[in-house]
Amino acid sequence: MKARRRTIGRLAAEAGVHVETVRFYERRGFIARPPADPGGRSYGDEAVWRIRYIKTAQAWGWKLADIEGLLGEAEQSPNFCAAVRAMARRRIIEIEAQVEALALQRAELTAFIEACAAKPDAERCPVFKRVSGIG
Repeated sequence: MKARRRTIGRLAAEAGVHVETVRFYERRGFIARPPADPGGRSYGDEAVWRIRYIKTAQAWGWKLADIEGLLGEAEQSPNFCAAVRAMARRRIIEIEAQVEALALQRAELTAFIEACAAKPDAERCPVFKRVSGIG
């Protein structure tokens, strides 16, 4: 039985992305563009793995530059997992800082809501007063 060709459209469908995403990754060097043969281009399993890896890393909040570095590490180092763990730890620290910042924003917004609800109707809005510098 002859194996089916993996065209760019089939690759995109298997990896869960659009064809334009595949082309973008080719331009960035994340995946290799296969050579053309008489039947067209055919992508291998490595391309599917790379695109799925990129999409997973992006879902975790990693930047393309970080992902590019890890892809290079995956090709050159037997200790790829250590690099991924280190990046994951750094991302967790970033997430924790974001959670703290969001908690502060929540507390501030809650205080504004409470102050606004408690003020007399004739008084200016607490948000207006704060932004305007009115005491």
